[in-house]
Amino acid sequence: MTVQASALDLASSPVVAVRPELDAMSALYEMYRRDVHHLAVVVDDDALGLVSAADLLQGIAAQYPKTSAPVGSLCPVPGPRVDATDDIGIAAQRMIDAHTDAVLVMRDGRLCGVLTAVDLVRSIARTRAARPEEEGSR
Repeated sequence: MTVQASALDLASSPVVAVRPELDAMSALYEMYRRDVHHLAVVVDDDALGLVSAADLLQGIAAQYPKTSAPVGSLCPVPGPRVDATDDIGIAAQRMIDAHTDAVLVMRDGRLCGVLTAVDLVRSIARTRAARPEEEGSR
């Protein structure tokens, strides 16, 4: 019997987070600097949501050449989330339901990670590599 990974087992941690008033261009720079593709948007200890590079680029394009776009205006609130103990099947379903490729991972109401679709795919690939199918089992 195999034990399925929890959302927190696969989540990126520590979380790279920004405040909602940060302008989108600065948030993109932070993504580049930290080599991440999603940023949690937080106020104090409250996780509001999650933005991707695509969200930020769309916001910048919509505002150009007017004014800067604050990250909070580009962030769906509340952001999709799972509990740290939820299995990855629940996380995958939340991504599907929210039409997104990442979820916030919460423990006791506090943000503790960001889980992406790429994290899920890597987990599946590692699991399959660890136990190759027997020949002729297809």
